[in-house]
Amino acid sequence: MKLPEGIVAYLWTATGLVSLVVIVIGIYWAYKNGQFDENIKYVVFQEEDDERRHHIEEMKAQESKDRK
Repeated sequence: MKLPEGIVAYLWTATGLVSLVVIVIGIYWAYKNGQFDENIKYVVFQEEDDERRHHIEEMKAQESKDRK
């Protein structure tokens, strides 16, 4: 099967454009659903991890004091 000349370039272009649209929609969805929240890393702690969580919160507070 032989495709008409030049059609392959259009197929690659269309595939690339569709891919870019899907990527933009994915990033928009992630932004709207809070997937870029920096504090999400603290959610992984359990109740029994209070010591570690408080230690990290103290470090974070110290960093903010150091910046001022």
